[in-house]
Amino acid sequence: MNRCLVVASFVIVGFVTAACEPASSPTAASAVTVPAPVAPAPTPLPPSRSQPVLKPDSLSGVVSEMTSDGLVPLAGVEIYCDACGEFGHTWMTTDERGAYDFGRDGIWSDDRGVTALLVVKEGYFIPGGSLGPSNWTWQHVRVTGDTRFDFQMVRRE
Repeated sequence: MNRCLVVASFVIVGFVTAACEPASSPTAASAVTVPAPVAPAPTPLPPSRSQPVLKPDSLSGVVSEMTSDGLVPLAGVEIYCDACGEFGHTWMTTDERGAYDFGRDGIWSDDRGVTALLVVKEGYFIPGGSLGPSNWTWQHVRVTGDTRFDFQMVRRE
């Protein structure tokens, strides 16, 4: 009768190794090296954004500055909206009341409804905004229907 030593090891595909010796020979325990499991390559996630569509939404608001007298409207703030208007790439400058309105020709939206505005006024910035080129500040706005988005700018020191 034979004695058999069976070692089983599983990585991705299992395999079994068997070594048999005659019953009269003693067997010594031997070290078995088990390969480390290999992690599968990550599967790329599908894009989270849908194809943008032109919706009859609008985006408007007032840009102001906080002063010792309270909120004061800021005229002359340049605002660029890449997703506003029939063809996008729309520029606007706030009027004497600090007002802007991208409502004439709709807003391009993806599944999140987020629209990026690039804003600049010499000597000012938007606190918490993302700094863009040449002192411009990115401001991200979620547009759902007719959206009013007022924000403040602060003087640079």
